[in-house]
Amino acid sequence: MRQATRLATGLALGLSLLAGLPAAAQTLRIGMQAPPSTLDPHWLLNLANTGALRNIYDTLVARDASMALKPGLAESWRVVDDTTWEFKLRPGVKFHDGSPLTSADVAASFQRVPNVPGNPNPYTIYLAGVTGVEVVDDLTFRIRTSGPTPILPTNLTQIFIVPRSVAALGNPEFNSGRAVIGTGPFRLGSWQTNDPLVVRRNENWWGGNVQWETVSFTPIANDAARVGALLAGDVDFINNVPLQDTARINSDRRFTLFAGPSIYAVNIYPDVERDDAPGIDAGGRNPMKDVRVRRAMSLALNREGIARTIMEGFADPTDQPVPPFIFGAIADRPVPAANLDAARALLNEAGWGQGFGVNLFCSPNRTPRICQAIAAAWTRIGIRTTVEVVPQATFLPRRNRRDYGVFVTVFGSLTGETSYLIGSQLHRPRIVPGLGALNFTGAGTPEMDALIQRARSTLDDTERAAQLANLVRTASDDALLIGVGVLRSVNAGTANLTFRARADEEVQAIEIRPR
Repeated sequence: MRQATRLATGLALGLSLLAGLPAAAQTLRIGMQAPPSTLDPHWLLNLANTGALRNIYDTLVARDASMALKPGLAESWRVVDDTTWEFKLRPGVKFHDGSPLTSADVAASFQRVPNVPGNPNPYTIYLAGVTGVEVVDDLTFRIRTSGPTPILPTNLTQIFIVPRSVAALGNPEFNSGRAVIGTGPFRLGSWQTNDPLVVRRNENWWGGNVQWETVSFTPIANDAARVGALLAGDVDFINNVPLQDTARINSDRRFTLFAGPSIYAVNIYPDVERDDAPGIDAGGRNPMKDVRVRRAMSLALNREGIARTIMEGFADPTDQPVPPFIFGAIADRPVPAANLDAARALLNEAGWGQGFGVNLFCSPNRTPRICQAIAAAWTRIGIRTTVEVVPQATFLPRRNRRDYGVFVTVFGSLTGETSYLIGSQLHRPRIVPGLGALNFTGAGTPEMDALIQRARSTLDDTERAAQLANLVRTASDDALLIGVGVLRSVNAGTANLTFRARADEEVQAIEIRPR
């Protein structure tokens, strides 16, 4: 079920609305659910950080709103041989400090990514297989890989480029603002943790005219407060509109909803490895190691009801852990209906007909109500479930320590294809550099590792898509990761603005324009 998004027209609203954005001021005020936690473009990979920093830094390859690739700092690229890619940089690009962009800056940025100490969620997955960068000349460089790497241009949409003059500096220097030098449409104005990020127009941006002189990204974590700020005129645009407020905003002629498909999926992550998985009350055993138990947990879910009722139509049900529309997913996979009798039968067959207890650890980001629905469904089949919503500040560190026996969170395939999730979450860690970095459930076998590596090195797109789809099918059929639904990106702004909701849910100020 989809919610219709009203398309307001500026002419129908009159000139009074257009006065909300004075031409002389050219200021855009954005209310953000989550602020960036760093200005370091290679530290702590998450949406709040990448979305904010993409306003300051650029990548070699860019993506449009639907995740299609397009040239960024690199104007072209080509395969030289199975282990070599050649890239050509745009001429005339300058960093915010006036220094020219050269191949040496790219090499220094690549070298920095895996060497940021203590990084809780590194960007290294995007450089998996890269063995080095060869500078040919100022505008030409070659990337060497350990084998065929067809997804390299896609991966490079996530690697921000910094000047070599700051590449040796650490996280503190970036967070102080000293090292914040990019090539993006905006340069840093001011920022402190949990304060607004203020950026100012880069007059010399290679991408063309920048509409806004100043943009402020104000963190407003509370949903009601964020909506209230928009309605009161304190901000011009907000992201992550709470679903209960969509109808009210959509019916108010002063505002417009900007909604569209998202790459973010709500997934359940069961520990499939440890007997002593935290939060599992089953006499020292872990029932989720049995595929029948995991399939029962999946079968108990009313995904259509969650999408339609709890998410108010701003989600699409699926049991695969990735959106069905991205590369390597299963576009026509039917969504299983809830079947409590079949789920109970599977538990009986696995020897758990008497049930067991679980503590379902839940990310606070858009999932608590979904977690309650999951808990209710599991309790109906005999899995006594309590929900613990973990504060955002501790959710990731605890996940990284594997403090959860089963948890729910939102995950986005940021590259726009399934290899990111497959490679980071289903490959065993510490086998191949960069792969398995986000595997916190113990999933994976030598056979699956080999299939993942093969898919990641297959140059033919059709063949690679089929191989990735088979891996997604295995993950879904065996409930190694249990997909619940794909979210939709929902933003709102004053009716004198235009914006196309991005599938990656980032808010790039350059894409918000006056009507």
